[in-house]
Amino acid sequence: MRPHSKGGSITTVLLLALLTLTSTVTASTTIVDLVTSDPGFSLLIRALQDTRLIPDLNKCKSCTFIAPTNAAFKQWREKQGNKPIDRKTLQYHILPKAYESQNLKDAMLLETSLVRPGYLGDNNEGQLVAVTKQAWRPGRRNRLLVGGSELIKMDWIADNGVVHVIDRFLVPPVDLVETMKNHAELEALYNIIHGADLDSLLTEHRPFTVFAPTGGALQKLNEIQVQYLKHPEGHQDLKITFHHHIHSGTLYKHDIPQGATSVSTLEGQDLMVYLDDKLLVDNAEVETTDILASNGVIHTVVRPLLPSSLVWTAGKYLIGMNATLFAHHLRDAGLSHYIDSPDESYTIFAPQDDVAGNIEMIKDGDPADVLKYHVVPGKRLMPSLQDGLLLDTELHTEELNGFAQRSKVSVKQDHKRNFVSINGVEVIGEPVQVGKSVIYLLKKPLDLPLPLVKAIKQQTSLSGYVDALTATGLGRRLSDARGVTVFAPSSQAWSELGVVEDYLRLQQEESLQALANVVRYTVVESVHYAGDIKPGRSVLKTNEGSELVVEKNGDTIYVGEGRLERSEQVGGKVVEKDLLVASGVVHTVSSVSLPPTLSITLYNVLQGAGTKNFLQAFLTSNITRILTNWEQDFTIFAPTDEAFEKADLEGALNDVDFVARLVRLHVIPGKIIKLEEDVNEDGASMLNQDARLSLRDIHGNGKAYGVRVKGARSRKEARIIDFGSAHPAWSKDDEESWARGQSRMTEQASNGFYQDMSQHVRSAPRPGGVIYVIDRVLLPGDSDLFSAAWLWICVIMLGLLGTTVVCAFTALGLYTLVAELRGLEGPAGYDAVPTGGGDEEAAIGRREGPEAHPNDAPEPVANVPSEA
Repeated sequence: MRPHSKGGSITTVLLLALLTLTSTVTASTTIVDLVTSDPGFSLLIRALQDTRLIPDLNKCKSCTFIAPTNAAFKQWREKQGNKPIDRKTLQYHILPKAYESQNLKDAMLLETSLVRPGYLGDNNEGQLVAVTKQAWRPGRRNRLLVGGSELIKMDWIADNGVVHVIDRFLVPPVDLVETMKNHAELEALYNIIHGADLDSLLTEHRPFTVFAPTGGALQKLNEIQVQYLKHPEGHQDLKITFHHHIHSGTLYKHDIPQGATSVSTLEGQDLMVYLDDKLLVDNAEVETTDILASNGVIHTVVRPLLPSSLVWTAGKYLIGMNATLFAHHLRDAGLSHYIDSPDESYTIFAPQDDVAGNIEMIKDGDPADVLKYHVVPGKRLMPSLQDGLLLDTELHTEELNGFAQRSKVSVKQDHKRNFVSINGVEVIGEPVQVGKSVIYLLKKPLDLPLPLVKAIKQQTSLSGYVDALTATGLGRRLSDARGVTVFAPSSQAWSELGVVEDYLRLQQEESLQALANVVRYTVVESVHYAGDIKPGRSVLKTNEGSELVVEKNGDTIYVGEGRLERSEQVGGKVVEKDLLVASGVVHTVSSVSLPPTLSITLYNVLQGAGTKNFLQAFLTSNITRILTNWEQDFTIFAPTDEAFEKADLEGALNDVDFVARLVRLHVIPGKIIKLEEDVNEDGASMLNQDARLSLRDIHGNGKAYGVRVKGARSRKEARIIDFGSAHPAWSKDDEESWARGQSRMTEQASNGFYQDMSQHVRSAPRPGGVIYVIDRVLLPGDSDLFSAAWLWICVIMLGLLGTTVVCAFTALGLYTLVAELRGLEGPAGYDAVPTGGGDEEAAIGRREGPEAHPNDAPEPVANVPSEA
């Protein structure tokens, strides 16, 4: 449809038709004439007049005018208010060349009459507008767009060009920064460079080509890298990286030749560009080309283009992981090589910024030492962090004789998830690898291991050991030790010594010296972490001077002096391993190991038991030699002082002969009793073979035992309430046997193999003896009415008599019943048979009943039998 004049007459129309048919006159209509003749462009004509562009259009010899309709003006006003259309916007609708629709191809870039000096170069190039031609397909018509506006009418030919009609305005491009800001896929990139004040470059009045990663492309940088680049400390790297995406000058797709070329960047390192079926930049595919800006062009890429000068290090990752303060502390302490060298390999445990300041508040160590304690050499990934693992840190101290202090890994599983902690501090999230290093985030900084004694005092399970240190005054000496291992008995272990513990803690010079030797025997003058102890049996030199046997089987470790009776193990079990301290390591042991040089006699045990009356009785009995010599084992049942008071023996204890017999009754020679094994046995006391003592498991659960004199009138047992074992010192023969065994072990090891040498290392059990503290005095003549033999004989006789009477009355009843039945048969000619009464039947019953043969009750024992 061609435009027509507003007041044209029929004559004019006919004249024009005639001129067309005869082709004798050439058309002289201009672009302005075409748009002026159509009322749908009235607003456009007014705008052209206001901006004085009509002369420019008339001067144009061959141009294209993209003419917006009145509807386009109304749409503009709805969006822009009453803001008038400016000259530059209308210039953007004028192309210096004429393009008919058939010559418009998809992705063409058309130069407009809008010139911004220098924006696109020094040749005063006009701003460009892009052509989009959508191919036909079923259900969609062909569409031709210029600058995003569809051409609704095309190819109005004038003598000085062509007019295409659009129903909305073309918007001139803005600068590169605004273009990114307005482009949804480039908004993330805009936020980064704007936040770093790098956007001013792209507002300059000179051309640039930007290969811009989209929001999705930026996700291929991990979150840590993005956060680092956003951080002020990452500004320089962000600038370098950003400039690596920028080429000075315009490079449109049609400017790129086929094949491979290089393109310079502002950063200095060239980009390799390859065009074939696809356009690639440094092997990153270009998604969208030719996003036009007033001062250049943008091509989007699927991933960031990283220059070789950008090297990711642990230090940069710490910034991105919100551990900036920790990184600052390391650099301030001269330890930047742990995090800034890409060629070094470390495992870094880093507290985040909200807690990293606590490093400055640590009072127990140099901050540099604290920082080194957070760094482990090598790359330790999560699968290698097993529960109980000890990690060598970068902290080497004089307290460990120059060796590395360690940190301890704990792994707990909850709902199929592993929770990892280092020295009790929980690891946050998953580890992050960067180059040859790996970073673990912590909830708070790691504390340095405490001094030895201070660390032991904080362990409630070692309160008994702390008391021993205090009593002997060895705490200060132990605090000054360097490079030591302490096998500290638990509080339960001390209590299991029974009255031996009471002896060791007596405020006497001899017992305190013994306790000091016990404490020193727990200290090994070298560091032995549980994982470093070799399988099998080995010996360690202690501070006491004796050697401590250590036996390792799998993950189980036993320690002791190596000659414990009835045990295949060496001694106490290590129940808690690897308590790290400043000067070494502490292991908690389930029993107290007594040094082989220590001699604790039965006399000493009785001293600890506090059984003063029984000990005095021993002294009176003239057999005290058994308390102090090691020729034979003895088991002694020692009644408490309270038991003696209840027995009311004050007068009898003045009788020397009675006391001697009483003491001997409480002693079993030649046997050390292990209650759970010997509960079904009895043993002859020293009194005589007939005076035997028997044990009973009172409740049948192995928790309470009693002892009584077998055959005594009383079946009441004396309850065992405590115990204590004597401990003989090693003899010279023992030491020589030990030395021979050690020599053979060393020889075997030097030959490249190992076998159990326990038969040579451990000497045979030596005599010792044991004392059980009981709550009653053992007296074979104890009076007990309900256990006397004559009482039971009377009970049996009364039972038999009662049975006889019952049988007699039963027989009498039956006899009477039979007589009555016979009396009922009188009419048949029989007389009832008279009976002789029930007395005779009862007598018969008594005669036929069993005779009672009561046993003679034993005569009560007035005094303890004399010694044979």
